[in-house]
Amino acid sequence: MDKKELFYSIARPNIRDMEEYDPGPVLPELVRISSNENNLGVSGKAIEAIKNAVSECNRYGDSRCDRLREKLGRKHGMTADQFVIGNGLDGVFTMLGRAFIEPGDEVVCGELTFSVYAEMAEIMGGKAVKVPMTDNMELDTDGFIDAVTGKTRMVVFCNPNNPTGTGTGINDIRKMLDAIPEKVLFVLDEAYIEFADENTADGLTLLNEYPNLMVCRTFSKVYGLAGLRVGWIAGDAELMKYLYKVREPYVVSVPAAAGAEAALEDIVFLTESIEMAKNEKKRFYDFFSANDIKFILSQTNFILLPLGDASVRLRDGLLEEGIIVRLLRFRGKGIIRITVGLPEENTLLMEKFMGVYEAAMVQ
Repeated sequence: MDKKELFYSIARPNIRDMEEYDPGPVLPELVRISSNENNLGVSGKAIEAIKNAVSECNRYGDSRCDRLREKLGRKHGMTADQFVIGNGLDGVFTMLGRAFIEPGDEVVCGELTFSVYAEMAEIMGGKAVKVPMTDNMELDTDGFIDAVTGKTRMVVFCNPNNPTGTGTGINDIRKMLDAIPEKVLFVLDEAYIEFADENTADGLTLLNEYPNLMVCRTFSKVYGLAGLRVGWIAGDAELMKYLYKVREPYVVSVPAAAGAEAALEDIVFLTESIEMAKNEKKRFYDFFSANDIKFILSQTNFILLPLGDASVRLRDGLLEEGIIVRLLRFRGKGIIRITVGLPEENTLLMEKFMGVYEAAMVQ
């Protein structure tokens, strides 16, 4: 038996043929508008806090990030014991899988959404049930309700949704929660909620009504701390206790926790980040509309272009111009996701875009 066959036989059967997560290329010397990061940078207050925390790295930190949880509680009118801090939202979903998903369980999620949800289910031996998108490439709330069966352990709903950028209102979220059995956990991933307007539901306002509801958010997007890996989940305090049973100790580093605490309180940086994304997104809307390029209105800091077969050529052509965008696939066809970057980065993209786009469309 050669090594490849040997290792294949050793691996757990349910992960042997899974596809690895591909985050795309990391090329710092290029204009990077592919990963929905905050290109405005890092809060000055967070940088200072991180620097100060480095001298404490000879010691283990506060395992449960009590200070950060207390600050989150004060910010959102909740209590610290309603929050669990994880190593980014990837780490949060690892905890959710460990705590609640057993072999044979079903996890309901969108057809075109953050891939980690389905991976969580499959790694734990469960099954991802993917609800087809609407004709407008939105998450179908009625379809989510219909997809729940006696085998469903968890529903994961991304709001606003990645990668489409579409948002779902409070009435539709409440409709799903009312229809889904209480024993089925309902997880709202609100990684991009700070960019959304009032038409997109704030799941935290529903926590007291629905004990099976949990809400996830992150410091990777609007707070500009993608490289530190800090995310959190909120829910009923009794429910959160089960996540601690499977959570790795000291999962958030001392500098990461310090940076997150400082970023949370830097309202000036937060406001600037939201305003920049809003204003620059409007520039993209005007640009794409003027050039008759199809796009999806977004409640996030990115815009999706459903360009089909030309998507690969567009991605490659922009890369040759020094610009990285994200290529994804939906029902076998290419789609392009563009992060709203700095004004000068967006201007460069607009200057280069039409030449590359026209060449991609004629091939």
